[in-house]
Amino acid sequence: MYNSMKRYKFHTGRLLLLGAILALPGACGKEEDKNDGIVDDSYKPVQITPVSGLRIAWDYSSMTRLAAKGASPEMIRASDGSLVAVYESEGVVYLTRSTVVGDTWSAAVTLFAKSSHSGKNGDYVITYTELAGQPTVIQLAGGDLVAACAVRYQYTLDNVVTEFPAAIRLRRIDGTNLSLSAAAVDVYVNLGTESPAFLQLPDGKLQLYFVTCAAAQTLDMINSTGMAVDTPEQQVAVIESNDEGATWSSYIADYGPDGVDRTWTGARTVASRAGRNNTSPAPALVGEQIVVALADNRTMTYKPYLVRSPLSSNWLNAVRGDTPDREYALYEILPDKYFMGNPDLLALPSGETLLSYETDEGRDTGFELMEVAVGSADAYNFRHRTRPFPFEATEKATGNSLMLLDDHTVLALTGSNHGLAATDKSVAPWYIMGHLLNDLTVTVGAPVSEYPVFVGGAAEANLNAGLGVTGDSLYVEVKVRDGSPVAAEPGAQQGDGVYLYIDAANLSLLDVDAGVYKFWIASTGETARWDGKEGQWTAVAPEGIKATAVPETDGYTLHIGISRARLSGFNSSGIRFGMGLSDYTAADAGVTDLLSLCRDLRSGTWLGVTIVD
Repeated sequence: MYNSMKRYKFHTGRLLLLGAILALPGACGKEEDKNDGIVDDSYKPVQITPVSGLRIAWDYSSMTRLAAKGASPEMIRASDGSLVAVYESEGVVYLTRSTVVGDTWSAAVTLFAKSSHSGKNGDYVITYTELAGQPTVIQLAGGDLVAACAVRYQYTLDNVVTEFPAAIRLRRIDGTNLSLSAAAVDVYVNLGTESPAFLQLPDGKLQLYFVTCAAAQTLDMINSTGMAVDTPEQQVAVIESNDEGATWSSYIADYGPDGVDRTWTGARTVASRAGRNNTSPAPALVGEQIVVALADNRTMTYKPYLVRSPLSSNWLNAVRGDTPDREYALYEILPDKYFMGNPDLLALPSGETLLSYETDEGRDTGFELMEVAVGSADAYNFRHRTRPFPFEATEKATGNSLMLLDDHTVLALTGSNHGLAATDKSVAPWYIMGHLLNDLTVTVGAPVSEYPVFVGGAAEANLNAGLGVTGDSLYVEVKVRDGSPVAAEPGAQQGDGVYLYIDAANLSLLDVDAGVYKFWIASTGETARWDGKEGQWTAVAPEGIKATAVPETDGYTLHIGISRARLSGFNSSGIRFGMGLSDYTAADAGVTDLLSLCRDLRSGTWLGVTIVD
């Protein structure tokens, strides 16, 4: 899946010589400069700051379609261990449940229905429709679930269709049997109102974040066909409930001459930018703060930004424009031409945070793809970007969300046309599993008992691996799941097997050099070896490595031992380690997938491994 990166050689001598010539333009021909043509062309390895910390390895084999059609999926894990998912399709929001962690899903039930009726205005027939979408769901501390959706108003008058976001609608769900006895109710109505998102605070208070226009519209106006549907300056707002969603801080107020005008009020502004839109809020509890990810079109296109407020006294003042409480979310400053909108934010039990969004970087027009970045424990500097869904350039992944499955696994959800006919303009809800992988710590002499390393983002085949170290050897045990292994011809790597990457001296190089190694172990146990030399791999005899292959019913297991004496400069305190999986379906058809974020020639991208006695 990943090819070798370009090799860079830094010829310092040439650069210094050029600087000397430019600095002394009048010195040509002088006796002391007669050796200026001598160039130091020796290779000099370049160390880089290593990729460290959490990375996500996505599992292609886990990719599952929730329904035949649908968009904007979101999922939670209920207190009984089951998964509850909501999604929208053609103006209706559905709910489905899996009691066996994704193996089977119940028949979808309608959570928020589409409503439509027609009438006459003189000689004109008017059709009024309410379309439900953008669903979200949360399980409350008391056990019940509350779901919300955005409602779009649609008017069809004389074959002209006018549609705009208008309301947030809620419904309570019994947490035991998911019965829907309670009727759906509106909790906020205004032009541009959409994108609901829940957050329950430690004291039990339930917050509901959403987007609405800065200017309030009267209910009479928003329900009229004369409504101006432009939505400039959308802002993020929040309402609260102290009784788990039974009542809310929002309400309808009467105002104007004799109180004839009515509008919704009671929402606090969280974030806004004059003349711009702040959309798609995604709140999370991060330490003693509430952090909300949002999309901000500050300049030309939307980018993910974060706003934050103390948990103890949250949102007393709105975050307006650029303030210390608003920051660009990504560590890298990406070109403004790239769209990166509709974020989601997830705080992990291990302390890190995840941010997802959809981007058109490197994509065909109209086919944005989901991307996920890893942030610090206080939700800053999101980096280590990966793309969960390996879709083609004409397949999109939009309307995304993230869910924590367990302490070591997350789910990414999206709406995509993947697998649908090119002429089919609809999408279906999908999810994929991501394994959370951090740098490793290995105790000398301890047997291999855990297999945290996962590779398998490009095909159905995948592997888990674990490391062990003794005073003499480095051990790697690999469990490969592959229903139809293809044996490689002797001396070749056109077949199934694994690659090991070892930066024995822990150099963290831009390009490989002495002290950095690559090994091939075929599914049959055959081995090959390459040593790093001046930015390239050099094939050498496979000395110092022993491998045993054990066929399994669902693949094969490899037991690998590498002599530390054959790894020059082995750092007893720690090394860097990478892996790749070669998966072939025929002798001339295969793919090689590297561990998440790893590059073939760049040892600084491999996993850090700390060795302790």
